[in-house]
Amino acid sequence: MDRDEVLNNYYMQEDALVKYGFKRLDNLFIVEKTLKNNEFYARFEISNSCFNIDVFENNGEKFLPFYIKNVVGGYTALIKEEVASLTDEILKSCFKPISIRKKILAYVNDKYQTEADYPWTRDPMSATLKILETKKWYGLIINIPYRCLNIDKEGKVDILNVKNTPEKINALIDHIHYFPAYHMNKKHWISILLDRTVQITQVEKLLDESYQLVTKK
Repeated sequence: MDRDEVLNNYYMQEDALVKYGFKRLDNLFIVEKTLKNNEFYARFEISNSCFNIDVFENNGEKFLPFYIKNVVGGYTALIKEEVASLTDEILKSCFKPISIRKKILAYVNDKYQTEADYPWTRDPMSATLKILETKKWYGLIINIPYRCLNIDKEGKVDILNVKNTPEKINALIDHIHYFPAYHMNKKHWISILLDRTVQITQVEKLLDESYQLVTKK
């Protein structure tokens, strides 16, 4: 998990960071964890806008192979695996996930002054996103069973339907992150799975494109 994914999808809990062992320095929280029988150590530096990880040898020199991407096998790969395990531990102990639905609603409210509308009393989770002036839809958030998307998984998931060109829709659909629009025109609309497999910045970009298409029409 990279830095942007953490900052986009999780928020830190200061009390939990301190309980875990982080020390506070102004607005920065820092902790060091030993690796590989004390031969190395990792330093985590965390704030609301920062999630940095550095790996050092015991002499204080940075372990430069750690920063090489796509390392397969060998000693460096083992170090990366240990750091990844520590990162997951810190996320589970000290962070909480941000609701993607809430982030989308905050984004469209801030950028387009869109107030989500919940028009169906029998389906209170479904929210329509409308152009302020014309009241035309440019987005729809609904909560549906995974099986409706032919995903072999129990439970439900939020999806976002947005409008785009047929060419872009055909290029995006992969039946993993992007699907033919659920209960909407599949030529002009697409469903995005809101389960953190798609970066929020990409979701916002597709919302913008949908807004522009509906506005032009």
